[in-house]
Amino acid sequence: MGKLTSCAVVLAVSACGGGGGKSPDAAVHDSTAIDAPVETLGTPPDLAIACSDPLADVYMLPSGLPAMSDAHRGDVFRCATTESLSAYKVNAQIAGYNVNYPVATAPNEMSGFWTFRIAYRSERNTVAAARAEGDMAAVLLVPEKPLAGAPLIVFGHGSVGVAPQCAPSHLSLAGAVDDEDFPPALYRFAGAGYTVIMPDYAGFSYGQAPGYFDAEDEAHGILDATRAAAKVLKTPPDKVVFIGHSQGGHAVVAAQAFAGTYGHAMTLVGVATFAPLWSSLDLFAAATTQAAGLMTTDPGSQSAILYAMEYAYSAGELQEGSGAGVSVFAAGKQAAAKDAILGGECYDSAKLQALGTTPGDFFLQTYVDNVGSACSLNGQCGDALSTKWKAHWDADRPAIDPNGASMLVMLGGMDSFVTPGRAACAMNKWATDLGSGAAATVTYCIDPAAAHRDLVRTADVDYVLKWIANKAGIGAAPAACTPPSPHMCPPIPTDQ
Repeated sequence: MGKLTSCAVVLAVSACGGGGGKSPDAAVHDSTAIDAPVETLGTPPDLAIACSDPLADVYMLPSGLPAMSDAHRGDVFRCATTESLSAYKVNAQIAGYNVNYPVATAPNEMSGFWTFRIAYRSERNTVAAARAEGDMAAVLLVPEKPLAGAPLIVFGHGSVGVAPQCAPSHLSLAGAVDDEDFPPALYRFAGAGYTVIMPDYAGFSYGQAPGYFDAEDEAHGILDATRAAAKVLKTPPDKVVFIGHSQGGHAVVAAQAFAGTYGHAMTLVGVATFAPLWSSLDLFAAATTQAAGLMTTDPGSQSAILYAMEYAYSAGELQEGSGAGVSVFAAGKQAAAKDAILGGECYDSAKLQALGTTPGDFFLQTYVDNVGSACSLNGQCGDALSTKWKAHWDADRPAIDPNGASMLVMLGGMDSFVTPGRAACAMNKWATDLGSGAAATVTYCIDPAAAHRDLVRTADVDYVLKWIANKAGIGAAPAACTPPSPHMCPPIPTDQ
């Protein structure tokens, strides 16, 4: 139960994952245009609603919406018809990302797809008796050649930053190759004939606060995406699966936990995750301590520090009220800290470095000392501030539903984010949640050669597609995978 070494703390913090191109283990490459003619599809399919809004209007909240209530969860208030990709273009994009997917040799081996940008209503995980409205944009992908009987896929993306311009729905799937993790998986899902919806999560638009790693807030966005898709599609699937990577893995596991109480459209038949972070989120507090050794001038530390800032700010805004998010930062640094995460670049290293050399230079000292060092690292959580934050950490790792959907967890043997120890923390928690006699099961698979982002860029996606096809009753079960070898959960007291 002693203090972790600096190296161990950094590994724990880095386990937060990151879908964005600026995550510490992201392969850096220049964006390059696809050297092939742009090929698009013809007339988009008919939808159940008009989809003629200008794209810019998707990110504008209309006036005059009915008062938010449970009955309006998933209501779609904007819909724009956006890009389309032929089967040839889908293959060209996959090749451009240089991912280990087999590229089709004939057009009939892959489906093209149309995309739509929609915006829908949801509810935030706020403390008020009447929960605040949450709204988000999403990308809806409709395949040219739908797979018969295929369930809807709701995809949870990894970390991309929380500034408004970082919203994944802003990225053109027909454009130049970008350094993001999520596009290759989307190409493969829709290219295989699945209808897919990927929400941004609440807080990227409409002047609303982020909910970074707030489990229930993320879950609402995933669950209401099913309702939104059901309102847009003329003939929606009767089944749905949730798939997520990194932070998105956290989001879809949270959605499994809240599906029974919050509700959703369609029948949930499975939840698949790539490298989900489900260890205690005390690692974000640990990141602020001297023991972590994180420096704003070190490119390898910057994402971990920003994740810690994003989580602390989000928790304050949602759980303590608007304006409370900055209270975790030192007096005189609050406005600049907020601007560093919300005001510009997705991972704004210049604004981060302007705050100071270490997190202790701009986080509130009592937070660093009491919450980070005493509570997170040494298990001494008796003061009021630490008690409050420990409650946040517990709430953001809710018990999965033993009578809910079964889960598939894909792990990478070379993952420096969700390390074997961090994965062990999650496995221990889920085993406790399920207990004995549970209807739900959790299957673990490891790809020994895969790093964090490799899992959504390789044939591991094909394994997941086979698993969900089987869960939906339209395909045989995939061959048994290799389970991870046993590991110990790192001895941060609040992880236990």
